[in-house]
Amino acid sequence: MHADHAAEGPEPGTVDVAVRPAGPDAHVVAVLGDVDAAGVSAVRAGVDEALGAGARAVVLDLTGVVLLASAGMTLLLEVDADLRTRGCALLLVAGAVRAVRRPLAITGLDRVLTLHDDVPGALAAAGADGHG
Repeated sequence: MHADHAAEGPEPGTVDVAVRPAGPDAHVVAVLGDVDAAGVSAVRAGVDEALGAGARAVVLDLTGVVLLASAGMTLLLEVDADLRTRGCALLLVAGAVRAVRRPLAITGLDRVLTLHDDVPGALAAAGADGHG
């Protein structure tokens, strides 16, 4: 049996984004790879797709992120502010991913943005936030 390259994630320097509904008002945007200057547009497009599909809560699953660069952190702040103005919620799933948790902690963004350990927990919080 040989190693399946696809199971390891995208090529270094790239990002894959998948959007799926997770309830009547929630969508999960799963991000795999590098969220850097080259990858932020794909992540933003995934969030926009979720909003276009009627999401009132967007769960951004960052557990597959390998690199969260400053451009990615800026994007998170921009998306959070944008969703707030629309009356929507952004919930970030970071799990125990050091590549996500560490830069957010160093910059203090872990105290500004809402972080969750897993997608079910984030979805439960979205329901508890009373968006419906």
